[in-house]
Amino acid sequence: MTKLPNIGKPTENALKTIGFTTIEQVSTLDKATLSKMHGVGPKAIKILEQALADHNLTFQNRFDNDEIPNTEFAVICSLNCDNAPKRRMIRDYLIAAASGNQQLLETILSDPFRWIIPGKRPVEDREVFIDTILQKQKNLSTLEIQSILTHGKEGSAHGILTTKNGDKIYFSDIIQFKNNQKDAPIVEVTSFVIQ
Repeated sequence: MTKLPNIGKPTENALKTIGFTTIEQVSTLDKATLSKMHGVGPKAIKILEQALADHNLTFQNRFDNDEIPNTEFAVICSLNCDNAPKRRMIRDYLIAAASGNQQLLETILSDPFRWIIPGKRPVEDREVFIDTILQKQKNLSTLEIQSILTHGKEGSAHGILTTKNGDKIYFSDIIQFKNNQKDAPIVEVTSFVIQ
């Protein structure tokens, strides 16, 4: 494993917040994702690109066959979901919720929809859920989706949201789809959050 080159403290800190400390780890990112991370500028990307080339590595080209919703922050995960429509739907749900993409949420979530946070009163309405999500928006640097699992009518995901000031929000969502069909909307999400 090769240590990062001298890229400046802001970029080094941005990469450390997602656990990246080597050139090999950086090679798993694409330039567009990296450039959205708070503290990473064009000069650092150029230095990293040269360091990758020096080690016969390159940035990834992840989005050739898969459209990902556009965000102001970096989305880090295995984003190629071509053969798993429900996995893509969970990924898009997480991105839409983190970015406050109301139109995408309305497309992905069924009506009626139920949101459960253990210990709190459930939200029993899709529009109330979306309004709540829009009101609680954070100024994010990264959304790191660590895993997405699906089976039949069920799915789950967990990851970390990192704000631009470095605060971390750990989340886990358990998801219920309306039925087993590949394009079934999400009818229920149970969220566990640690801030």
